[in-house]
Amino acid sequence: MTFYLQGPTMKLSALQAGLYLIPVSFTIATFGPISGWLSDKYGSKFFIIGGLLTSAVGFLILTRLQPHENFSHLLIPLVLVGSGMGMFAAPNRTAVMNSVPAHRRGTASGMSTTLVTLGNILSLGLSFLIITQAVSVSDLETIFTGGNSNFTNAINFVNSIHVIFFLSAAVLLASIIPSIIERPLRPRS
Repeated sequence: MTFYLQGPTMKLSALQAGLYLIPVSFTIATFGPISGWLSDKYGSKFFIIGGLLTSAVGFLILTRLQPHENFSHLLIPLVLVGSGMGMFAAPNRTAVMNSVPAHRRGTASGMSTTLVTLGNILSLGLSFLIITQAVSVSDLETIFTGGNSNFTNAINFVNSIHVIFFLSAAVLLASIIPSIIERPLRPRS
């Protein structure tokens, strides 16, 4: 989303882009504790699947971005993405922690955090790879260093952003499958 907001079509400053992204952070911070509390009370499966589905819908809406959008058009999909992430995170971590013996929870927590970080890094690298297939590296350097560019291929840039959002939605939807499958719990030792 930052690439789109600061890219050649929207041309927002880092501060403006950050302000546009506040709804994501706010909804994560709001829905995370609520879904954690509710999942402790009612189980995590519904909140995990609901969070993945909600974020996927937000990303699918974002695939319809135009080269220039105002904040009001971005608000609903950003709220959906953030609320879905918030709904998913705490119940997912709870499910991971409940699936291992108590003496392995530190390791499980560390692995879970490592996998989240790895996913963030890989998604950023994949995003750059997709964008560089549509836009030349020299144009990207000019765009992201704040230089003036005669960027004429804005449609390709926006289309590459659409591909990134489609892939994000697809990964989220595919993640629902293992969440649906019931796995028998092994006896804890």
